[in-house]
Parts: sequence; structure tokens; C-alpha cells
Amino acid sequence: MANLLRLISGGEQLMLDACDGKRTIAGATDIFSYIDPDLKNWGTDVEDEATPATAVAVHEMVKDGNLAEIFTSLSGDVRKLALTQDQILNFVKKHRNWLRQDGWATLFLFRAGGKLFVAYVFVDSGGGLLVYVLRFEFGLVWRAGPQRRLVVPQL
Repeated sequence: MANLLRLISGGEQLMLDACDGKRTIAGATDIFSYIDPDLKNWGTDVEDEATPATAVAVHEMVKDGNLAEIFTSLSGDVRKLALTQDQILNFVKKHRNWLRQDGWATLFLFRAGGKLFVAYVFVDSGGGLLVYVLRFEFGLVWRAGPQRRLVVPQL
């Protein structure tokens, strides 16, 4: 699965602030103009652990793959690639310019209730932010053509 992704933030030091873990994506109505109701329906609206300041990397898809293939191409232990929801919100606010534009997705892996989920964020044509969620095991193949991005802790 090598070469599914290309690092695009290599020359940049992208840091997330220390987070207390209390903010959830489902509650971030101050950030998102649309929030997928499945964030609540699937039980992901839960607080997480506090995290220290964390360096992150932004990758862009160069080959098609499903979520498992995409993330395991970076690490066999995908749990190391998960951010907390609070960290995802910090990235969206602090590094918004790194989100994929033109209506294409930026993917973030996170845990809730012992399960893995993927939040995917879109910047709409008016500049608003929309967020959706998928279960990690969802088998949809994501096309690389639109250069979808994913954000993970820097390994």
C-alpha cells in the first residue's frame, strides 16, 4: 500500500495547541455550518483525554483506496494516527488554509467509545465548513483524483 499518499506539509511545522479534550465535533456549531447528525446517532459525541501540543502532517491521496488502506499506508497501527475531536477542531480553526478547498474532503481519524471513525471536512463555495462522519470499516473506495487530504499526528 505504499505510495497511496504524498506528504504535502513536509516543509511546514504544523502544531496543534494542547487541548483539554472536552470539545466535540457534534457540539462545534461555532465552527461548522453543517454537522452530520450521525456524529450524535453513532455515539461519538463524547469527551476525550487531554493532549499536549502535537505536531501534525498533511498528506494528499495519489492513489485510490478505502479508509483502511489509506490510513494503514502510513502505519500498521492506525490508532497512532487518530486525533482527538478537540485536536481536529483545533486544526480546523488554526490551520484552515491546509483544508482541501473546492468542495473536496480533508479526512481525520478519531476514536470514540473504543471504535474508530473518520470525520471528513469540506469547505463549501461560500467558505463555510461542513463535517460528516464515517465508520472506519466503511469499504467505500475514495478516488485520489481530487487530491483529498488527510491530517494525522506526525510520526
